[in-house]
Amino acid sequence: MNDHPLTIGMPTSTFLPALGGAEIGLHNIASRLTARGHNPIIVAPAGNARDLRQLRDKLPYRLAAFPPKMMTLVHHRPALGTRFIASWLAGIDRQHGIDAWHGTVGFPTGVGLVRYAAGRRPHLVRCAGDDIQVAPEIGYGMRLDPRVDAQIREWLPRADMLVAITESVAREYAALGISSERVCRIPNGVDLARFDQPVNRADVRRQHGIPEDAFLFLAVGRNHPKKGYADLLRATRSLVDEVGTGFAVAIAGAASEELHPDVEQLGVSNRIHLLGAQGHASLADELLLPGDDLVALYRAADAFVFPSHIETFGIALVEAMAAGLPIVTTDGPGCRDIIAGGRWGEMVEAGAPDALATAMRGLMNDPGHLQQRASDALKRAQDFSWDRIVDQYIEIYRHVIERADKQEQATP
Repeated sequence: MNDHPLTIGMPTSTFLPALGGAEIGLHNIASRLTARGHNPIIVAPAGNARDLRQLRDKLPYRLAAFPPKMMTLVHHRPALGTRFIASWLAGIDRQHGIDAWHGTVGFPTGVGLVRYAAGRRPHLVRCAGDDIQVAPEIGYGMRLDPRVDAQIREWLPRADMLVAITESVAREYAALGISSERVCRIPNGVDLARFDQPVNRADVRRQHGIPEDAFLFLAVGRNHPKKGYADLLRATRSLVDEVGTGFAVAIAGAASEELHPDVEQLGVSNRIHLLGAQGHASLADELLLPGDDLVALYRAADAFVFPSHIETFGIALVEAMAAGLPIVTTDGPGCRDIIAGGRWGEMVEAGAPDALATAMRGLMNDPGHLQQRASDALKRAQDFSWDRIVDQYIEIYRHVIERADKQEQATP
């Protein structure tokens, strides 16, 4: 198949400097496409593009912007907003000559892309989280809004290809009636070399007020009901009752400081360290994500605990594995996919603090098992190398282009 350089249009409804799996993933994919001689063009909301003004010279790819207030329009008028997105992408296509489109986030950009590209231009859509998954019990999911759900149900099944970053996402596509032939499985990835660097563990811990000799469990992720931090706090209370001192739990994520009242109420303030948002980009010769501060925290920990009830992928799990941390997580969607039902880490029932505490205690008290789980984590992390993942994306781009060419030739 022709291996000429490709121009890839990459619209998204969220981007840097916001930090999450969707944003970090898109940055890494586009960066590696550029390194291989391709021409990715990320089309981001105007606010993200504005906030990245000072970093643009660090981006190895082109960045374009949707018009101001586009995402506001989508929020108030979903159907009208996605029509405007489709119109804007048509203009980008005329200007740059896009070979294939790669949409990130099913709504609104995925829907808008399909509205423009279906039957016209080769394309794929990668759903990223609450754009496809729904958990009504915690108010999670865009599709709880019937207007958004209607748009997703109408347009995503028309996409050339949909990317499932976990089996949980593939099942959501199937529930929309999308045939398996139009679903490809490509996970998010991790920059393995980023986590293979020495740090002074004692210095990192002192910086955050964590005892140097404590067995440190690290949790990473924004404070949201789906993350299960209430379970982690109760599990910590159980561990204090069972083993006393000798361990600490650090939670790094946006708004984690808001957990202080619950920590105080449970009487575990001397065991739990709420670190706030970490991982903002580090600048050297290039933009490095996640930032040095979060990488250092991973390297200074002894184990990783991820009590989430639902994830699309759970990028923090893979980052922790790349850092060689034994994993304790749940059987929630997204989590169970990455650790393969317990093959690559300890898995407990979601929403079960006592089971979480038992698994954490098991790692603390069994050095041999701890070492085995660290080895498991490092081995599993190799499956998520960005270089391997970008190979898969390039193959899919060429596949949808070739299919579109054949369909055009077959049209009378």
